[in-house]
Amino acid sequence: MPVVNLKEAFKRGKRFTGSYRLSPKEVGLPADLGELREPVEVYLEIYKEDRGYRVFMSITGKVVLECSRCLTVFENDIGREHNFRIESYPTKDVMYLSPSDLEVSFYEDEENVDIAQLVREQIILSIPTKPLCDPECKGIHLEEAHADNPFAVLKRFLP
Repeated sequence: MPVVNLKEAFKRGKRFTGSYRLSPKEVGLPADLGELREPVEVYLEIYKEDRGYRVFMSITGKVVLECSRCLTVFENDIGREHNFRIESYPTKDVMYLSPSDLEVSFYEDEENVDIAQLVREQIILSIPTKPLCDPECKGIHLEEAHADNPFAVLKRFLP
Protein backbone atom coordinates (compact mmCIF):
# COMPACT_ATOMS: atom_id res chain seq x y z
CA MET A 1 0.00 0.00 0.00
CA PRO A 2 1.62 3.29 -1.06
CA VAL A 3 2.22 5.69 1.79
CA VAL A 4 3.92 9.10 1.71
CA ASN A 5 5.73 10.48 4.71
CA LEU A 6 5.07 14.20 4.24
CA LYS A 7 7.64 15.33 6.81
CA GLU A 8 10.37 13.45 4.99
CA ALA A 9 9.13 14.37 1.50
CA PHE A 10 9.29 18.10 2.20
CA LYS A 11 12.72 18.12 3.80
CA ARG A 12 14.05 18.05 0.21
CA GLY A 13 11.86 20.80 -1.26
CA LYS A 14 8.45 22.42 -1.54
CA ARG A 15 7.03 19.90 -4.02
CA PHE A 16 6.58 16.14 -4.00
CA THR A 17 5.71 14.13 -7.13
CA GLY A 18 5.02 10.46 -7.58
CA SER A 19 3.44 7.96 -9.95
CA TYR A 20 1.61 4.88 -8.71
CA ARG A 21 -0.22 1.89 -10.13
CA LEU A 22 -2.86 0.74 -7.66
CA SER A 23 -4.62 -2.60 -7.90
CA PRO A 24 -8.40 -2.82 -7.34
CA LYS A 25 -7.70 -4.49 -3.99
CA GLU A 26 -5.44 -1.62 -2.86
CA VAL A 27 -8.05 1.01 -3.79
CA GLY A 28 -10.79 -0.93 -1.98
CA LEU A 29 -13.77 0.64 -3.76
CA PRO A 30 -17.02 -0.34 -1.98
CA ALA A 31 -18.81 -2.98 -4.08
CA ASP A 32 -22.18 -1.20 -3.90
CA LEU A 33 -20.71 1.82 -5.73
CA GLY A 34 -18.91 0.10 -8.58
CA GLU A 35 -16.09 -2.24 -9.42
CA LEU A 36 -12.52 -1.73 -10.53
CA ARG A 37 -11.44 -4.65 -12.72
CA GLU A 38 -8.03 -3.29 -13.68
CA PRO A 39 -5.38 -1.24 -11.86
CA VAL A 40 -5.61 2.55 -11.90
CA GLU A 41 -2.71 4.81 -12.79
CA VAL A 42 -2.15 7.77 -10.49
CA TYR A 43 0.09 10.80 -10.91
CA LEU A 44 0.44 12.92 -7.79
CA GLU A 45 1.87 16.35 -6.99
CA ILE A 46 1.80 17.72 -3.45
CA TYR A 47 2.74 21.29 -2.50
CA LYS A 48 3.34 22.53 1.04
CA GLU A 49 1.02 25.37 2.15
CA ASP A 50 0.68 27.36 5.37
CA ARG A 51 -2.11 25.17 6.76
CA GLY A 52 -1.64 21.80 5.14
CA TYR A 53 -0.94 20.70 1.58
CA ARG A 54 -2.31 21.31 -1.92
CA VAL A 55 -2.73 18.07 -3.88
CA PHE A 56 -3.01 17.67 -7.64
CA MET A 57 -3.97 14.14 -8.61
CA SER A 58 -4.56 12.65 -12.04
CA ILE A 59 -6.30 9.25 -12.07
CA THR A 60 -6.60 7.08 -15.17
CA GLY A 61 -8.74 3.96 -15.21
CA LYS A 62 -12.25 2.59 -15.56
CA VAL A 63 -14.92 1.74 -13.03
CA VAL A 64 -17.71 -0.72 -13.85
CA LEU A 65 -21.14 0.69 -12.97
CA GLU A 66 -24.78 -0.34 -13.39
CA CYS A 67 -27.14 1.99 -15.25
CA SER A 68 -29.80 3.27 -12.87
CA ARG A 69 -32.45 3.23 -15.64
CA CYS A 70 -31.93 0.01 -17.62
CA LEU A 71 -29.63 -1.96 -15.27
CA THR A 72 -27.04 -2.45 -18.02
CA VAL A 73 -23.49 -2.92 -16.75
CA PHE A 74 -21.07 -0.47 -18.39
CA GLU A 75 -17.58 0.95 -17.95
CA ASN A 76 -17.16 4.57 -16.94
CA ASP A 77 -13.86 6.36 -17.51
CA ILE A 78 -12.48 7.81 -14.27
CA GLY A 79 -9.69 9.59 -16.08
CA ARG A 80 -9.84 13.03 -14.56
CA GLU A 81 -7.79 15.51 -12.63
CA HIS A 82 -8.49 16.40 -9.03
CA ASN A 83 -7.25 19.43 -7.14
CA PHE A 84 -7.87 19.50 -3.39
CA ARG A 85 -6.28 20.21 -0.03
CA ILE A 86 -5.28 17.89 2.77
CA GLU A 87 -4.71 19.09 6.28
CA SER A 88 -4.56 17.66 9.77
CA TYR A 89 -7.79 16.95 11.62
CA PRO A 90 -9.20 20.07 13.30
CA THR A 91 -8.46 20.39 16.99
CA LYS A 92 -11.38 22.68 17.81
CA ASP A 93 -14.62 21.27 19.21
CA VAL A 94 -16.75 23.44 16.94
CA MET A 95 -15.99 23.89 13.29
CA TYR A 96 -17.67 26.09 10.68
CA LEU A 97 -17.39 25.17 7.02
CA SER A 98 -17.19 27.44 4.03
CA PRO A 99 -17.62 26.18 0.44
CA SER A 100 -13.84 26.08 -0.05
CA ASP A 101 -13.54 23.83 3.02
CA LEU A 102 -15.46 21.09 1.21
CA GLU A 103 -12.45 20.42 -1.03
CA VAL A 104 -10.38 19.23 1.93
CA SER A 105 -9.35 15.73 2.98
CA PHE A 106 -7.84 15.13 6.39
CA TYR A 107 -4.89 13.11 7.63
CA GLU A 108 -4.11 11.96 11.16
CA ASP A 109 -0.37 12.50 11.08
CA GLU A 110 2.23 13.62 8.58
CA GLU A 111 4.11 10.37 8.96
CA ASN A 112 1.81 8.19 6.87
CA VAL A 113 -0.55 9.65 4.29
CA ASP A 114 -2.22 6.74 2.50
CA ILE A 115 -2.29 7.39 -1.25
CA ALA A 116 -4.84 4.60 -1.83
CA GLN A 117 -7.26 6.30 0.58
CA LEU A 118 -6.95 9.61 -1.31
CA VAL A 119 -7.50 7.80 -4.63
CA ARG A 120 -10.53 5.92 -3.24
CA GLU A 121 -12.10 9.19 -2.05
CA GLN A 122 -11.61 10.88 -5.41
CA ILE A 123 -13.02 7.91 -7.35
CA ILE A 124 -16.07 7.78 -5.08
CA LEU A 125 -16.61 11.52 -5.56
CA SER A 126 -16.41 11.09 -9.34
CA ILE A 127 -19.11 8.39 -9.52
CA PRO A 128 -22.49 9.90 -10.40
CA THR A 129 -25.34 9.43 -7.94
CA LYS A 130 -27.48 7.97 -10.74
CA PRO A 131 -25.08 6.43 -13.28
CA LEU A 132 -26.41 6.22 -16.84
CA CYS A 133 -25.04 4.01 -19.62
CA ASP A 134 -26.08 6.76 -22.06
CA PRO A 135 -27.57 10.21 -21.38
CA GLU A 136 -30.45 9.24 -23.72
CA CYS A 137 -31.11 5.90 -21.96
CA LYS A 138 -34.86 5.17 -22.06
CA GLY A 139 -34.78 2.57 -19.31
CA ILE A 140 -35.95 -1.03 -19.42
CA HIS A 141 -37.67 -1.84 -22.73
CA LEU A 142 -40.88 -3.62 -21.74
CA GLU A 143 -41.81 -4.30 -25.39
CA GLU A 144 -38.86 -6.62 -25.59
CA ALA A 145 -39.65 -8.30 -22.28
CA HIS A 146 -39.84 -12.08 -22.48
CA ALA A 147 -41.56 -14.43 -20.08
CA ASP A 148 -38.26 -15.21 -18.38
CA ASN A 149 -37.63 -11.51 -17.77
CA PRO A 150 -38.73 -10.48 -14.25
CA PHE A 151 -39.94 -7.13 -15.63
CA ALA A 152 -42.34 -8.75 -18.13
CA VAL A 153 -45.20 -8.55 -15.62
CA LEU A 154 -44.94 -4.75 -15.66
CA LYS A 155 -46.00 -4.66 -19.30
CA ARG A 156 -49.65 -5.20 -18.35
CA PHE A 157 -49.64 -1.89 -16.42
CA LEU A 158 -48.84 0.11 -19.57
CA PRO A 159 -51.81 1.95 -21.18
